[in-house]
Amino acid sequence: MENVKLKITTTQTVDEAGNEDVIELVTEAMLDNDKGCFTVNYDESDITENKGSRTRLKIYSDKMIMTKVGPYSSKMEFQQDTRSTNLYTTPYGTFDLDFTTLIYKNSLNEYGKGQVYVEYKITFGGAEESYNKLKIDIF
Repeated sequence: MENVKLKITTTQTVDEAGNEDVIELVTEAMLDNDKGCFTVNYDESDITENKGSRTRLKIYSDKMIMTKVGPYSSKMEFQQDTRSTNLYTTPYGTFDLDFTTLIYKNSLNEYGKGQVYVEYKITFGGAEESYNKLKIDIF
């Protein structure tokens, strides 16, 4: 295991006019090279509104599995051109979360440094949609 820094930039299109909400987080994490995938563990902070949650990324060449555990819990698998469903648990209730990964790019080197980029669409409860971009820089 190795200490690394993460820069996580999340961009969410918030309305039909294309207005975006951007959240950027820089944090420390633990990186492990685990036979064909990199595992990254980090704690959420106040800035993400998920304080008290822990996030684990399992990054493969063709997909990434993001698991959040804590007051906000979910498990999302990002694989290009794939649709997935899971439950998103918050202190306010549990919601159906459907998402489609449109783009998945893994540019990590053999040491787990570099960038992972994902574009995906989320549908909450079968109605409300949002378009999202997730960029994770590991250094």
